[in-house]
Amino acid sequence: MLPRQQCGAFLNCSFELWLRFIAYVFKALARLQSPLTIRDGDLLAKELFSGHVKKSGGLTPSAFLINGKSAFGISTDRWSKAPERLFVALGLASATRRKDGSKFKGFARFDTASLKSIKLEDSWQMRALGVPTLRNPFHADIPLPVDKGDDYYLYVATELVARATPIPYTPS
Repeated sequence: MLPRQQCGAFLNCSFELWLRFIAYVFKALARLQSPLTIRDGDLLAKELFSGHVKKSGGLTPSAFLINGKSAFGISTDRWSKAPERLFVALGLASATRRKDGSKFKGFARFDTASLKSIKLEDSWQMRALGVPTLRNPFHADIPLPVDKGDDYYLYVATELVARATPIPYTPS
């Protein structure tokens, strides 16, 4: 459960995200584009929690590893589509919902074009897809093939760490 103050901020931020998404949808459709298409040059950001950031400020591969909850895709935010403060509010709300006591630490930001530079042994083409959720209409997934070994997913995570820029969260 979110504290009362955070809950109000989260609901306001989610509402504002949806308003921005609706405006974005109309603009995309006016250009005859799908609002779910993520193009090269768009920025994505992965929310970071305790255990994803080294003491030195660098990222650990665990930031990009898939788990049972994420199935076979890496969840991200479409960073270039809304203000950072809205994604921070989502990250803080996510940390509150986590049962392991993890703290929100910031984001790992990267350009979608960098996904194409990751060469996988099975020729899988890394890409991002817009997948709106109720909480975050600017949610995106980086799908991965199913039933690959741990080494495969660790390689993907390590490659993403090399391409990402950490953006630490500092409470005001």
